[in-house]
Amino acid sequence: MTGQQPDPRAAARKLGSALRSLQQQSGRTLRSLEAQVRISDSSLSRYFRGETVPAWPVVRDLCRALNADPTEYRALWEAADPTRHETPAAADDNRDSDEAAGSSTTSRPARRLRLRGPRSRRWIIATAAAFVVAGGLVAGLLILLPAQSKPDDTPAQGAAASSAGVLVHNVEKPCQKPRTNTCALSLAYNPYRPYNTTNSAGRVWHRDLLQAHCTIANGVTVTDENHKHTSIWIQVTHHGKHLWLPGIRVHPDHLTQLTTVLPLCTP
Repeated sequence: MTGQQPDPRAAARKLGSALRSLQQQSGRTLRSLEAQVRISDSSLSRYFRGETVPAWPVVRDLCRALNADPTEYRALWEAADPTRHETPAAADDNRDSDEAAGSSTTSRPARRLRLRGPRSRRWIIATAAAFVVAGGLVAGLLILLPAQSKPDDTPAQGAAASSAGVLVHNVEKPCQKPRTNTCALSLAYNPYRPYNTTNSAGRVWHRDLLQAHCTIANGVTVTDENHKHTSIWIQVTHHGKHLWLPGIRVHPDHLTQLTTVLPLCTP
């Protein structure tokens, strides 16, 4: 006779309740956490309600921001989503210890290099394009690309040594296939100015693949057609120019990964 299987939804709520309790005890607001861990307040709200299970690096960073030991929350996270066990717990704990000894900004480039592997940039881009054409590239997949180096193209200050491929996401299902003017989404020149036609720098469509360099958490708050909002913006390359994609135009899971992998943009 087999025992009753644990309910992952109940485990997700238990993890969310534990994280929310940490936040309440600390007195920190969602906005202040958003700026520190680079996760939108709307995503944090979903995590704290147990509606979404964050990736382990997000749980780890939240615990550290709230002055708690991440290892005490590892079991709660594993119970909430056992399908995420791509890295053994022991290895993850060792990585946590290594990162605790130094700054997070110095540890992230090493992780990006390991993920990228000994592949050439041409091979990675060709593979990404093939996945996009075949419709097999899921919203949560990050494609890490080496930064371009051209004599006539100076990267913006704060750009990463590596960059990530980001898929544009349109929440309006009728606009997820047609590439019409009505279904186009706008990039912006400046993430701190209102997101309107005077700040429109180019058009993109659902599932367009862009090269992302860095993120900010304190830009203009943008609300999508489903009334979700975030103040996170992503610096991208579009037709050779450094422009800005609102974080709300990226799938939430993909946005979480981007803010974990990419550095913060500097002025």
